[in-house]
Amino acid sequence: MLLTKWICAHLLGDFLLQNRKMVRHKQQFKARSWMLYLHAFLHGVLFYLFTAAWGAWWMAIIVSVSHFFIDWWKLTKKETTGIFIADQMLHILVLVILWFCSQMDGSSFVAWINSVLNNQSMWAILMGYFLLMWPFSMIIGLVTQRWRLDIISHLESQRSSLAEAGKWIGIFERLLVFTFIITNQFAGIGFLITAKSILRFSETKKESGRKEAEYILIGTLMSFAVAIITGLLVSVIIKSTSL
Repeated sequence: MLLTKWICAHLLGDFLLQNRKMVRHKQQFKARSWMLYLHAFLHGVLFYLFTAAWGAWWMAIIVSVSHFFIDWWKLTKKETTGIFIADQMLHILVLVILWFCSQMDGSSFVAWINSVLNNQSMWAILMGYFLLMWPFSMIIGLVTQRWRLDIISHLESQRSSLAEAGKWIGIFERLLVFTFIITNQFAGIGFLITAKSILRFSETKKESGRKEAEYILIGTLMSFAVAIITGLLVSVIIKSTSL
């Protein structure tokens, strides 16, 4: 509960209480921006208020100082998705470390690490996500390559397409199907198929629609099949470890 409150305090300070004017001021003046100092101080105050413990002042100082240096580092980099994610992960990491320090002693921390490393269900789920993101993506790409090459030249002359868009669509749909299965939300799979069918319906009306529709259908069925099989196998592993 404490860590959840700290993360809520961070989200409140970083998004709701920070507007574009503050961000532009920080980007322009960087370490000389008084708004950067105000922003870091505000995070410490929010952390302290959400903790609701007088003795937490030293942790609030750590949050303020670390937030200042992390944001300062971010301002020296080009604004990209990767930098944004890294910035947020570093902030969350500071909160997680403080949470461990406040909740666990050395022996408890070691015992927790051992329990995590020996958690068979967690490793099975991670393995499932890893397989669906990379190895299966390459396998499906190789299997469907001949059909893709058969229509790609004609498609490129008819319309433009985002580079590797199909690859990422397949990855995300497999991850969603896998997540639906391990959480026993099978209805979500039907919703996903319906949504994709609606989005692709207009493609079948074009001159090359039949070939493209067949290619998409083959790729989709293969993608869904490997995701469903992987999800069912991981579910079996999770159930066996809980017995």
